[in-house]
Amino acid sequence: MDHDPSLLQMFSISLFFCLCLSYFYLRLNQKSVVALIPGPPSNSWMFGHMKLLLLPANYGDFEYTWQKEYGPVYRIKGCFGEDRLMLSDPLPLQHVLNTTFFTHGPALAQAISLAFDDKAVMASHGSRHKRLRAATQVGFTASAVRGYQPLFERVARRLTEQLEKICALNPDGTPTDILPIIAEASLNSMSQALLSYSTEELGKDFVTNNAKVLSLAATHSPTQLLASAITSRFPPWFWRLLTHLPGIPDFDLIRNAKVFAKAVGLKAIREKLAAARMQEGGVSESTSEFQGDVFDLLLNISSTSSNKPQKAVLTHEELASQTGTFFIAGEETTTSAIVFALLELAKHQSFQDELRAEVHHFAKIKSVSETGFSYDNMPLLNALIKESLRINTPGAAQERAAIADTVLPLTNPIQLSTGEMVHSIPIRKGQVVTVAAASYHRNEALWSDDAHEFRPSRWLDGTAFHGRALGPYANLLSFLGGQRVCLGWRFALLEMQVLLFELVERFRFTCSEDERHHLRAQFANTLMPVLPDGTRGAPLVVTRC
Repeated sequence: MDHDPSLLQMFSISLFFCLCLSYFYLRLNQKSVVALIPGPPSNSWMFGHMKLLLLPANYGDFEYTWQKEYGPVYRIKGCFGEDRLMLSDPLPLQHVLNTTFFTHGPALAQAISLAFDDKAVMASHGSRHKRLRAATQVGFTASAVRGYQPLFERVARRLTEQLEKICALNPDGTPTDILPIIAEASLNSMSQALLSYSTEELGKDFVTNNAKVLSLAATHSPTQLLASAITSRFPPWFWRLLTHLPGIPDFDLIRNAKVFAKAVGLKAIREKLAAARMQEGGVSESTSEFQGDVFDLLLNISSTSSNKPQKAVLTHEELASQTGTFFIAGEETTTSAIVFALLELAKHQSFQDELRAEVHHFAKIKSVSETGFSYDNMPLLNALIKESLRINTPGAAQERAAIADTVLPLTNPIQLSTGEMVHSIPIRKGQVVTVAAASYHRNEALWSDDAHEFRPSRWLDGTAFHGRALGPYANLLSFLGGQRVCLGWRFALLEMQVLLFELVERFRFTCSEDERHHLRAQFANTLMPVLPDGTRGAPLVVTRC
């Protein structure tokens, strides 16, 4: 869905266009090995392949064809003739993700700088990033995440009660857009597990503005591609200055999001510290059976952290600065992942029946369990999650830029346009590469000839890819990997397990052939289901089992 350019975008384009011409002309004349790597032809110097990559009718319409024709390493054109590399070969991907030679690409760095506080772990670099990440990780360890399970289960029960009412109002099987319903549950899960807040306690301003920011982040247009290609070359201080310009609605939203998120974080910190002081004085009841939420753990005031000093400690301002990252980066990704899993179940009724039988079996075990129930023991449920994350990759394409000269190793040699065979690619400082996670998940050399098919059984019969490990979960890049791996990947997985368990136990999800063809996947920061008009949505028929 296209949008008229804002005054700022028009100003930026007109102001910087001449400089861009000379800049990109000089870059194009600095020939490198990357320029000799084969790739699809481009018929637009201005857009290169970016519209085909990021704005197709359905994400991957062109990208997967390019991979099939040119292999897992090929060249594409960015805006204004820039040469970029697309990578779905695990060997160079490992080098990009696990070494210090690469950082966020210019457009991604710009988006992060605008959306997040400069003290947020996502926006930090070098030693500061390492320190913030080490301190923040305390709230997302395997043991910490297990403690959030009761919170997720309460949210899941509220979600099923809401769907029960919807089913009662739609006895004729009218489709229901499940995306906003799942989004509300995901926000509730985040709020409870992070702060022990209900969504009401977050405040109407925070919730409303957060939703608008997510909606803004979900839009892409040709104008935005050009504006991003140009303004991403500005220094970071200029991006931050832009957010303080009055009268520009998009920047007002971004600025307010930072203010609201930090205010919520600081409020939660004050309340938690006050409650801890009261508990020390014997005023409150014992909470020895409750480990606390993420902020409790990071403040080192939960029952499980009292005798375990942290290796790295966040200041209160630093902790509050993570609030926006947790909500904005986590909510939309998890929502879309759950919705895509339900869409796959609606398309594959026989598998949905098999999964429901497994859920009913384990529901009986769960009801009598006294030591805590583990969703990891459910093979079909976890096969669904893995396969849906593979085929509907949240971070489908992530750009990285080299911060120093380096060399990319290759699994197999490639032939340059000169006829020379190369076993590695010299990379110059500033070179932009794309971590093509969606293509990696559909690389037939890794995942077999049916890599483009939704087949959960691959995770049960041993035919899933078992080669070089990249991501933290099931050899998938759904949560990326290396130094920038998603902090909350265990958190997101458990939330998916709990909500899908409850939903499949109580409801059947179906969709007509027309609805299947109308729904498509669009990538804008994360992969999401969209309707023909470009708005986010996922209408499914939901019936009580």
